Amino acid sequence: MKNPFAEHVGFTLQMGRRGSGSSTAALEVLPELLNPNGVVHGGVLFTMADTAMGAALHTTLAPGEYCATVEIKIHFLQPVSKGKIRCSTRLVHRGSRIAVLESHIRVGRLQVAQALGTFAIFVPRAPKAKGSGGAKRRRLSK
Repeated sequence: MKNPFAEHVGFTLQMGRRGSGSSTAALEVLPELLNPNGVVHGGVLFTMADTAMGAALHTTLAPGEYCATVEIKIHFLQPVSKGKIRCSTRLVHRGSRIAVLESHIRVGRLQVAQALGTFAIFVPRAPKAKGSGGAKRRRLSK
């Protein structure tokens, strides 16, 4: 699955096998990813978790189904200033409309962050034809 945003940020993304509910992402720390304090910006780790969660859930979607982030909570456990960051993600629960996933982010054996996310699962509605259906607007009388 091509992911232009992941490529822009600079990480690789590997989806698990079909139906596995898993994915991995990896990123080498670069100077442009550091905040003014010299550590990787939290948004980089959040972006890895969010993207990896979507990819893991994607392995379980039926044709025509899509997913979108509803909420993610992330715990930053250790600062990162160098090395290769790896994000492992797995599906915790999948219902018909909601899924929960977790990501563990590590540098080597050291866990640096953990995230738990909720995603919506949906089938997009077909666009309505112009002039068809919908509620008619009533004018309010003066």
